[in-house]
Amino acid sequence: MRRLQKDENAAATEIGYVFTFLLGLMFLSAFSIWVWDLEVSTQDRWTEEALEENLLAVGAAVERADEAARIDPSAKYAEPISLHLSSAVGLDIEMWLTDDAVHLSDGQQYYRTSQPISAAAATNHSGVVNLGGVETIWVVLESGQVTLQIEQPGF
Repeated sequence: MRRLQKDENAAATEIGYVFTFLLGLMFLSAFSIWVWDLEVSTQDRWTEEALEENLLAVGAAVERADEAARIDPSAKYAEPISLHLSSAVGLDIEMWLTDDAVHLSDGQQYYRTSQPISAAAATNHSGVVNLGGVETIWVVLESGQVTLQIEQPGF
């Protein structure tokens, strides 16, 4: 008949397994948090770059509309601007046009920027567009007025 013996080596081995598992779990959790933060910061950077590209493209189109108005004050001009895709749908971002700049801002004023325009023509500038779900913005010159709009003009 065998007698039970105290085996402290086996208990130490099992405690080692538990600590190894917990250490691995800690490293995996830290890595997951790091990767998530990296993804979010990259997405934010891409969104800002896309919004900046959109602003520059619309500003350049407004300049071309002003140039057309300088050449012929009764000219009609329309240019579609395809917006870069971004995750800005939920940010309530608006773009608006004034006589001196194209402006871009979100609802919380977290992201706010402007692109100056020369306004060298005798035109008025106006228009507000909410960018949520919009793929194309139209820069339209008609009757001495340069506007931003979502709808394609009828001329």
